[in-house]
Amino acid sequence: MRESERPRLRIALSGLCYRSLLAALVREKDEREHGAFLFAKPEAQGLLEVVDVELLQSDHFESQSFGYLELREGALQEMILRAHQSETALIEAHSHPFSIGRVSFSPFDEDGLREVAPHVVWRLPGRPYVALVFGRKTFDGLFWSKAGEPSGAVDLVVDGEVLSSTGESLRRWSPEL
Repeated sequence: MRESERPRLRIALSGLCYRSLLAALVREKDEREHGAFLFAKPEAQGLLEVVDVELLQSDHFESQSFGYLELREGALQEMILRAHQSETALIEAHSHPFSIGRVSFSPFDEDGLREVAPHVVWRLPGRPYVALVFGRKTFDGLFWSKAGEPSGAVDLVVDGEVLSSTGESLRRWSPEL
């Protein structure tokens, strides 16, 4: 399937939420990766609205450094349980603050997503799983609506304005595009 034929999922959030998320993920004079989980309710076909955000702190991580972020044992399960109880979709977000140009998921990120995405889709049936990565100037995003390959790319809708992801990860993930 060509990229133009793949669905795009839109995630709606307020400008205040977006600015707070960016400030937490991409910090001045801090080259370490940071992370967050967002919880979103379906609003319409292809649109999720963010209703809650968990900015991850150092106690959520096993390891946190330049170019590497690993959740501690049980942290993902806590977020899945929270999404299950609130009947929301789960959105993971992390940063590549060292990325100045067009950002995309790293090969390490992709390996993790190949393992995590099918599990989350299975644990939260009927809800997409979304992964976002933010650089200093751009972001990229993928979503899964079923186990396997990503279903498509992700855009953000911030106070009504559509911000498009780079699409780099989807193109790389699906070399036939």
